[in-house]
Amino acid sequence: MKLDADFRRLRNLLHQMGAEQSNWRLPPFESTTTKRLRTDLGKGIQVTIADVKPGRGRLLTHKGEQVVLYIKDTRQSSYVLRHYPERARRFHIYECATIGQMRRSNRFERYVVTTRQDGRFTVNDFDGIEFDARLRVCKNCLWAIDWKGYSRIWNAQKQNKIWNRFDLRDFFATYQTFFHTMPRHSDQTSPQGGYVARWSHISGAVKKKREWRCEKCQVQISKFQHRNLLHVHHKNGVTSDNRSENLAVLCKVCHARQPYHGRIKPTQEERRIIEDLRRQTQTIR
Repeated sequence: MKLDADFRRLRNLLHQMGAEQSNWRLPPFESTTTKRLRTDLGKGIQVTIADVKPGRGRLLTHKGEQVVLYIKDTRQSSYVLRHYPERARRFHIYECATIGQMRRSNRFERYVVTTRQDGRFTVNDFDGIEFDARLRVCKNCLWAIDWKGYSRIWNAQKQNKIWNRFDLRDFFATYQTFFHTMPRHSDQTSPQGGYVARWSHISGAVKKKREWRCEKCQVQISKFQHRNLLHVHHKNGVTSDNRSENLAVLCKVCHARQPYHGRIKPTQEERRIIEDLRRQTQTIR
């Protein structure tokens, strides 16, 4: 059962009293089943493609745990696997176009899901010999999640540099807040309605860094009394994903036009103010 609690009033009282905050945190609870699953995932579990589900942000999951998916039967020689992993099959981290094609084709290879993060995977070579080899990440996955700006770079050499340097430890660390054992977050960092508790600070810093300018219509809204009309939008729809490349600064009108954002309804007065500011911005430019 999930409990939503707002501790801001309590923290304000502690501040007024001058009391020091304790560093105590409630340790995370893990059932025996969860512990066993995570131990097994560290080694690798053979599954069917139907056992792998797109989770938050369409990252791959198995029974609620974030995983990496690969095909054990590589159909490659041991020499290629050991020395030229870029020629072998790739591992997947996202419900990308390749995974979609696998599902539609009803392919029955021996899929394996794992949480191992050292970049090595237990595979079979062309002769059926099993050993650990390094595999490379799927480029379609990198494109889909725009890893380190991969999908926005129109230079093959720079894209290959990102691909070659992809590190699973870095990847899991970036997305660890998407999948966590409750209560991993403290009262200060727990998400409130999907947003992290420091969201106002994060969004304010992003707007300041990008000069209080809407990235769609270019209107600049820097005056304090109008700053509520400038929003920070999560491009992939996951409000806990606060990577810089996932955040876009938009005026309220442009934000309301984003897919699935019908809940944002600028008033007539707000639209008038934004239109006036747009004209002023164009005049200055």
